[in-house]
Amino acid sequence: MINIREIEFSIIIVLAISFLLSIYFIISKKRGAYGYFLLNFSLLVSYTSVYLFARSIVSELRDALLISHIANAGCATAILFFSFEHTNQKQWMRFPRILLFFIEPIISFLLIMIFFANEHGSGFISSFNSNFLIGVDYLESFYITSLLIIGVIVFAPKNSARGVISRFRRVLFFCILCIPLLPKDLEPNYLFSSVNSEIFLFISSSLLMSVNLIFMPAAEIVPLSRKRVVDHMHEGWIVVNSENRVIDINSFAKEILNVQKKKIYGVHVRKVFFRWPNIAKILESGKDADIRGSFSRMGRFLHLHVKVLHIKDSTGSIIGRLILIRDHTEHRQVEESRQLARDEMFSLLHSISGAASRSENTIEFITASMYQMAYSFMSKSIAIFLSDTETESDQRFLLVAHQGIEDNSLEGLAFIERREMLVSEILKSRKPIQIKNTGSDARVSVALINAFREDLLLVPIISEDDFLGLVLISCEDANYSDNEITRLEIVAEQVGSFVRNERRRHIASTLSERQRLIRDLHDSVTQRLYALVMTAEAANLGMKSGNISQSGKIIAQLSLHAHQALKEMRLFLHKLQPIDLEREGLAAVLMHRLEAVEGRAGLERTIDIDDNLGLSPEEELSLFFITQEALNNIIKHANASFIKVKLKKSKEGILLEVHDNGKGFEFGKINNYGLGLNNMFERAKKIGAKLKISSALNEGTRIVVSLDYADSPRII
Repeated sequence: MINIREIEFSIIIVLAISFLLSIYFIISKKRGAYGYFLLNFSLLVSYTSVYLFARSIVSELRDALLISHIANAGCATAILFFSFEHTNQKQWMRFPRILLFFIEPIISFLLIMIFFANEHGSGFISSFNSNFLIGVDYLESFYITSLLIIGVIVFAPKNSARGVISRFRRVLFFCILCIPLLPKDLEPNYLFSSVNSEIFLFISSSLLMSVNLIFMPAAEIVPLSRKRVVDHMHEGWIVVNSENRVIDINSFAKEILNVQKKKIYGVHVRKVFFRWPNIAKILESGKDADIRGSFSRMGRFLHLHVKVLHIKDSTGSIIGRLILIRDHTEHRQVEESRQLARDEMFSLLHSISGAASRSENTIEFITASMYQMAYSFMSKSIAIFLSDTETESDQRFLLVAHQGIEDNSLEGLAFIERREMLVSEILKSRKPIQIKNTGSDARVSVALINAFREDLLLVPIISEDDFLGLVLISCEDANYSDNEITRLEIVAEQVGSFVRNERRRHIASTLSERQRLIRDLHDSVTQRLYALVMTAEAANLGMKSGNISQSGKIIAQLSLHAHQALKEMRLFLHKLQPIDLEREGLAAVLMHRLEAVEGRAGLERTIDIDDNLGLSPEEELSLFFITQEALNNIIKHANASFIKVKLKKSKEGILLEVHDNGKGFEFGKINNYGLGLNNMFERAKKIGAKLKISSALNEGTRIVVSLDYADSPRII
């Protein structure tokens, strides 16, 4: 005699193995694995409820009925899902369509809950109204049978397709769907026996389903209907006969041309393409065509690609034409959007490049770039920080430019520490960070929350792997898109490139200036000091030897060298002072020079300079450097006691004259003195002036520069 407990234990083992096998099929991505998983899960739940109630572990009849009804409905639904997966109709397995399969379980649940509302205790089945339970069971059986029949109907086209799947697989599929439809006892007490015929039928389908999944090939041909393949193409087509009358059309073409299928059959193609008369002409001419064009339909601008091909019979005669229609509207819009973005980006980079060429310093460039970014990216507020180059630690970023930030928020925004959580994260990732709500993000400091109260985008300024600063920007709309963030990265990189090059130029200029100062000190003051030392030592030796008269001459020479060194030192210090010709004017700058250098050196000066000379900035600069070169030569080489500087305007033009009573020089030996006369001639030539130099030994030197109005018209 069969041991019931052994059968029950065997069923539990089979269901557990099938459940684990279904998980494996899901991982292997087998077609039908999800339906197989749902079937085994429902069987486990159903049989467990029956087993627990039969063993009196679950004493409430209501609970056993509810679990059993829901699980059995789940088994039928799983088999239907299996057929959906094998026929590529998975749209029925998605929310919210999947809710349709819960209608009957919900109704059964409500009926059972209402029936047991006035009952107390569990008792035996005979103590309840058996007619009610039979009615609920009939409802469930009808629902399960309906789902299985629908599964057969869905799967029938594939099961009958010869050559697509083997005969064994077709029989297997048929058994999976039809075995649960076998007649079964509809008495309610069968639900609560230890061996349930309905569960056995579903277990049989599960075993057959597992065999199908195990031996299913990696790729399987799935037959598709004409409606699914043709009517749902994302390319429209129209078939016309030899008389150019429409005999077939797919759904996509109807949608594009805004026509109805019933009204278009037999219509001449000229009426279909009345917006494109050239297509009708091409069809009538009997030639192939490949046309691109656009037109407006229902307020929408469409860009179409139309291709006309001949349809021939076996003898080569033309029996009709195929008109293919492709909608390039979306592609065209994407291309136009990309082109617009490229144009905007080019314009922005061009503006920043122009700001770089016009700006005199880094701060001016950063400010101009900030306004360009704020305008181009519709910024509500923006702030730019650069690394602090003044301190050796370089542990913070200083605020250098801002817009749209309230004044009371700027005090805490003067600088950002590198050790801050948000900044530290950007330093590591070197990627932008977008924060949708600054107040709810723990990484954002209080100062940034006060300045940027909603969204915030942080973009690093990087150049050649050097982290130079940050751009903090908030959007007027919701947030910046990925495309906009990428464009901001490019702009920040351009800004970083300028900042880096500017700092390099500053360092190079500083080093060059230091080298120049060292060279000038060595060529002038150092030589004089060396002469002073040598003269002082000679005077000391003369005093020790008792040659007083010779020592007196040496001391006099010592005084002369000291005065000359003092002159050159004052000249050197004057060179270090900044010169602002544009603001002060040529006359004022020359007066200051004569007082600061020649005046303190004790030279007698005669100055005759007119105001309002009407010179251009370039002319003023050239005349200043010519005068400065002449005065420098007088201080260094002429040993003069008198200087006359004359800068006058007349009817003919402008006249500059620099005259001294020094020792003069011979023109044949000019290069030996290194007087820089070539530079003076070049500067005079540049502004169209004439330079004349006259000098003789012990008779001084006279330099005259004449700038005629005829050569250089001007407005005074």
